[in-house]
Order: sequence, then structure tokens, then C-alpha cells
Amino acid sequence: MSTPCFPRLAVAAGLIALAAGWHVAAAPRGIEPFAAGTWGALQSSLKKPALVVFSSTSCGNCPAVMEQLSAELRRRRVDATLMAVVTDMAPGEDDAHLLKQPHYRVAERLFAFDGQAPALRHVVNPAWRGATPYVGLLVPGQPVRWVTGAPAAADLDAWAAARR
Repeated sequence: MSTPCFPRLAVAAGLIALAAGWHVAAAPRGIEPFAAGTWGALQSSLKKPALVVFSSTSCGNCPAVMEQLSAELRRRRVDATLMAVVTDMAPGEDDAHLLKQPHYRVAERLFAFDGQAPALRHVVNPAWRGATPYVGLLVPGQPVRWVTGAPAAADLDAWAAARR
């Protein structure tokens, strides 16, 4: 009986991607709670640049923005973390469904609001009124650059330049 070659192909594809310098993110394994202290903890523990997409399950543009940002990280060969935060579901509400969504699978970490949405939005940015996608472009030690909707090339260029 022969061994299927699929695992070997997956390993080979991963090695090719690493050799090419592509960013290969592992899909999130679970839904993490995004509580009042989460935003501050994420920012203070940041060791490398990150993109955080605040999303909702009813957002028609969020899947495309997640895919665009994942593709931009690969294209630019940026070592950064892509995270998503679901603002209209709580951890444990329907984790299996969220984890199956292709646009969340490109994120390394997936959070869901765990508490009052208006209070959590205020902790993230008092000026944010809840529109999604709401994207935070983070660089350790620098203020967050905020974008509502898909970040323009100029936003990503500024973020990439700031991380150097």
C-alpha cells in the first residue's frame, strides 16, 4: 500500500512559499475573546507590524478587505500579523461557523467582541462609530493609523514605510 503524496505536496508548497519570502499565516485555531483590556494588551505586546480588521458578519465588504490585506502582505513580503475582530458575535456564539469562513481563515488570530459593543469600540478608538470594515494599521511604538473600508495603496505604503 502506497502513502498518499498530498502531505508531501503540502510540505513542499509550504517550503516553496517560505523560500520565496511569502507570508504564510496559519488559520486561527479558535475564537479569542476581545474584552475591555484586549486592545491595550495587543498594542503593548506588539513585536512586529500588524493589521487588525474589525469586521461584522453582515459586512458585505469585509471578506474582500481581508483577502486584499492578506494578498498585500504576501505581495509586499511583509512580516506582519493579520488579525480579525468580529464585532457582532460573542466567543462561543457560533465559533465553528466563523472558523469555516474563508476570509477569516487568512487571519493569524480571530477575536470576537466579549462585552458591550459600544464600550469596546470606545476603548479601541473613541471616534469609531461602528462602521466596518474598520482597519487598524499598527507599527510597534507608533500611533495606530485608522482606515474605514479598504486601505488605499497610499495607506499601506505609509504603514510599510513606518515599520522600517
